[in-house]
Amino acid sequence: MSENEQYKKGWAMEMATQAKQNAKRWFIAWVITLGALVGTNAAWLHAFRSYEYVSQDGNGFNNINTGAQGDLNSGTESHD
Repeated sequence: MSENEQYKKGWAMEMATQAKQNAKRWFIAWVITLGALVGTNAAWLHAFRSYEYVSQDGNGFNNINTGAQGDLNSGTESHD
């Protein structure tokens, strides 16, 4: 085997090894990204499901919780 062939074989092996390392790094990065996506989606689902947006009291009046608290009467007013 000539010196040039040995150089080409060594260079090809080095490139293959480097490609394998890069593929492993990208796979690990992909797994971490996928895990972060699933985790953040689960956190948002938990946050939105645990908050009660509309509630109703015992008299049938609806209270829409928008953050501006106050009296909300959704029934008719009697003028007695």
